[in-house]
Amino acid sequence: MFKAANTSQVQHWLGRTIILAVSVLSVLLLAGCAGSNKVNNNDKTVIYNGANYNLSNVKQINPKISGKLSDTNTVNLLDADEKQIEAYLKEFQTIYVRMALNFDEQEMLYRASSVSKWSDYSEMLSGFEEAIKQINALLADKKKQQLKLK
Repeated sequence: MFKAANTSQVQHWLGRTIILAVSVLSVLLLAGCAGSNKVNNNDKTVIYNGANYNLSNVKQINPKISGKLSDTNTVNLLDADEKQIEAYLKEFQTIYVRMALNFDEQEMLYRASSVSKWSDYSEMLSGFEEAIKQINALLADKKKQQLKLK
């Protein structure tokens, strides 16, 4: 004859197995979710000459290059070419050049110095243009948050 299994023991064993399976499944699901809960912080910061410039909410970045020709005469050199710079240098011998970036209302002075020949100005300008490229790359990169300009 067959001896019937105790149904309460089978139900008890089945209940424990289901609880164990649900527990293991829950732990695996929670572990999978934990890695995807990254909070992306879009704060973009430029560090230059010991100052921090937060670009997170900046709407416009405008380069500014000015040249002081004499005590009273300052000109915009943003679109000046070699011919113009050399004409100013021929007339005034030196130009005090100031290169800056305006982040909305905040200004970052990049370089300011006197130049007496085109090659000095050209070197300053290429460094300024490289800094602008690096800042644009920072803003385009979703993962990068900070730039230290040299």
